[in-house]
Amino acid sequence: MALTGGWKILDIKACDLPEKVASGFSEVFAGMVGATYIPVVYCATQVVAGINHMILCKQTLATKDASEAIVKVILHEQLPVDGGKFSLLNIENIVKGY
Repeated sequence: MALTGGWKILDIKACDLPEKVASGFSEVFAGMVGATYIPVVYCATQVVAGINHMILCKQTLATKDASEAIVKVILHEQLPVDGGKFSLLNIENIVKGY
C-alpha cells in the first residue's frame, strides 16, 4: 500500500561495475547479513592512500517487511603495495522507501 508522501523504491537493475571493483564489492558484501545490496550507479572515485569508490546501491533489509532504500556505499581499495584489498568505509541512507 502506498504511503502518502513516501518514496517507493522502484525495481532497478544492477549496473556493470568495472571488473576489479565488482570483485571487491562481492568480497566486501559476501559475509554481510541483515541486508542485500545491488549496485545501481558507479558514480565517483577519490584518490587517497589507495582509491575510494562511491557506489549508489539499492538496499533491501532482511526484515519481515523487507524495507528498501537507496544508499551511498563507499569502498576503499588499498594500494597494490598494501595488498590491494577492498574494505567497506561507509553506508549512508539517501532515500528510505516504504
